[in-house]
Amino acid sequence: MKRVILATSEPEGQESYGHLTIADALNRARVPFWTKAATVRSSTELDAVLAIGGIDMVHFVDPQSASFARIDRQYPAVGSLFIESPTLSSRMIDELDLLDLVLVESEELSSRLKSETLEIGSCIDVDAFSPETSPKSREYLESIDDESKMLVALGTDSDLEGLIAELDSEITVDCNFVAMFSTDTSNLLDEPDRIISLLQHSEVLLLAEGNPYHPNLILHASASGCPTLDCNSEDPREWLEQITIIHGDWIRAGKVPRFPDEKAIENTRKTNGLRAYGQSLADVYSKFQIYN
Repeated sequence: MKRVILATSEPEGQESYGHLTIADALNRARVPFWTKAATVRSSTELDAVLAIGGIDMVHFVDPQSASFARIDRQYPAVGSLFIESPTLSSRMIDELDLLDLVLVESEELSSRLKSETLEIGSCIDVDAFSPETSPKSREYLESIDDESKMLVALGTDSDLEGLIAELDSEITVDCNFVAMFSTDTSNLLDEPDRIISLLQHSEVLLLAEGNPYHPNLILHASASGCPTLDCNSEDPREWLEQITIIHGDWIRAGKVPRFPDEKAIENTRKTNGLRAYGQSLADVYSKFQIYN
């Protein structure tokens, strides 16, 4: 079993989601043949653990912690950059450049770096979103719900009225559009269970131009078994046709909620699930050998 140190600049109890995800993967044996040796929060602590020996990798789980690495280090080192990581200073960029590799959650983050990068993607606990393992009652949405209408979630801060205007009136009258960014829903969607309930029970998640409600919203929708429809198509007829089909299916089903998209759930589990993420970490770690 090989041993990895996690280095972080975050105080104990205030670790980022990304840090906790990596630590959990190592602690729960989801990273084959690797285990966590220690968590360090300063260069002094890092040097002390390295001096004991038996370390095969150091993983700097936030950009600030890359400053702990010495220029003449004698160990392989990777860093992580997540979508929610802080804005990088020029010094952070230079420090990350001294590592062997930086794992980025999204390829877009690579443009901010000079170092070699590898897109590792996001990690998601699919069981927490799946209606098969963690069903969330529609009662979570009671204050904004109308079970006689087709529930449609809008996941970007686009002009809702402009989107609705593109649809046939016979469809819009049947739909309950829930804009996740709106003032009316901001208080409702302040708990994970309510957000998951919306994704589990919506017939479709609409995305358009504008900021996404959450950077990983499409992934969360897939894990919830909710279809996603991108309205950014150059030809609006494409998404209009799709929502017409969804509406038609809802009518034919007797206006009852759709079945979860089991294929989407399983695909998400295979590509971004907890075990998939752990295997990705193991593949990265195993590319490096301890320096001579």
